[in-house]
Amino acid sequence: MRCSRPTAPSMLLLLWAFFYTAVSVAEDSSSLDTLIENGGYVLTRNGTTIAELNSDTLLIPASTIKIATALSILEILEPSHRIKTEFYLRNNKILCVKGYGDPYLISERVQDIALSLKDKGLDRVESILLDDSFFQLEGPPDGAENSANPYDVLNSALAVNFNTVALIKHDTGTIDSLEPQTPMLDITGEIGTLVEPGLHRVNVSAFSHRNTSITPHRLTAELIAAQLRRQNIAVGKKFHRGRVETNDSLLYTYHSEMTVAEMLRACLKYSNNFIANQLFLYCGALKYGAPATWEKAREAMTNVLYSTTGLKSEEVIIFEGSGLSRKNMITPAAAITLLERFKPYASLLSETEHILLKSGTMTGVYGYAGYFSSGENLDPFIILLNQKINNRDRLLKLSRAYYDHQARQEKQP
Repeated sequence: MRCSRPTAPSMLLLLWAFFYTAVSVAEDSSSLDTLIENGGYVLTRNGTTIAELNSDTLLIPASTIKIATALSILEILEPSHRIKTEFYLRNNKILCVKGYGDPYLISERVQDIALSLKDKGLDRVESILLDDSFFQLEGPPDGAENSANPYDVLNSALAVNFNTVALIKHDTGTIDSLEPQTPMLDITGEIGTLVEPGLHRVNVSAFSHRNTSITPHRLTAELIAAQLRRQNIAVGKKFHRGRVETNDSLLYTYHSEMTVAEMLRACLKYSNNFIANQLFLYCGALKYGAPATWEKAREAMTNVLYSTTGLKSEEVIIFEGSGLSRKNMITPAAAITLLERFKPYASLLSETEHILLKSGTMTGVYGYAGYFSSGENLDPFIILLNQKINNRDRLLKLSRAYYDHQARQEKQP
C-alpha cells in the first residue's frame, strides 16, 4: 500500500502542531503528570521547586538509592580512604589472608600482591587460609535471587573478581578464561561444563547447588594460588577458611589501589550492586565495630543520613545499599534533599547529554536522579516510577524542556 505524500498545507499543519505541542510542554508541567500512573517527580531550579507530583509519597527507588549510599559512605569515610587486605605467614608454611571488604581485589591487583609477596621473600607455601570474619552476614542482600547474573553475587570480606567468573565456552566444548589477566582456574572449567557455548560472566554462588565444591571461597583461593605460581612461588592445592591468630607473622599489608571515591565513581557508572554493598557493610563495621552485619550497615547509613540532612524515617527507609531491595523507600522530596547534600560529589555521576544522571531499574520500577545545569548551577531532579509502563525517558526529556523554558524565562527582562 502506497502512502500519499503530504501536501504543503497539511505539512504546515503538522509542523504547527509539533511546535505548539513542544511549546505547551515547555510552558506547562502538567503534561508530565499524565505519564505517571504510580510515581512522582520533583524538578528544582536555584534551590526552588519548579514542578512536582507526589513529592511526599514513599516510592521504591531501585538503583537511584546508590546516590544515598555514596553520600553516607563519603560522610563516614574520607574520599581518599583505601581498604586494606592483610597477608600473614603461619609456621613458615601457611599463607593467611585476612580481608576487610575491598570490592576491587581483581586479577590485576592479586597479581600485584603476589609480586609484593615475592619481594618480601615468600617462595613457597603449603596451603592458604582465608579469613573473611570481618563480615558475618546472615544471608545475601535483601532482593537478591542467587541467579547466575553478576548483580546477584554474594558479599564477603574476602572476594575476588566481584565473586564472578568470566569464561568462553567454544562450540567444541573447550573452555577458556575470557580475560587475559585471569589465569584459567579449575573452578572456571567446572562452571564451564554447566553453561551453554558462548561468552559468560556469572555469579559463582549460583552454581553451588549443582556442584557443592563451586564456592566463592574456592575462587578466591584458586586465583591467589595461580597468581603466586606466576611469580614462581610454590603453592599447595589445599585451602581452608579460618582466622588469623596472634602468633601469625604479618608479611604484607595491601591497600586498595582505588580510593573510596574512585570505587564509588565506578559503582555509580556501572550501577554495581556488589561494590555498593561491600562499602555499605564496611562502613557499618567501622561505625559500630566488627564484624560487619546488614543491621549495622543499615543503622550506620540511616543515622548518618538522618543526622546530616534532617530527614526522618517516614521520608527515607534504607534496607540495603545497592537498590536490590524493594524495602528501600524514599519520597521524591527526600531524594532532592539528598541530592542537594551530594552536590560536592556530583562529578562522580556519569554525564549523559549534559545531564549528570543515575538510573534505577527493576521490574515495575524505573527512575532517574541527578542534576540539570544552566551555567554553573547544578539543579537536582528526581523521577521515580513504580508502574508497569516505563515512561522515564520521555519524562526526562519533557522535564529538561520545562527546566530550560524556566531558565529562558528568568533571562527575559
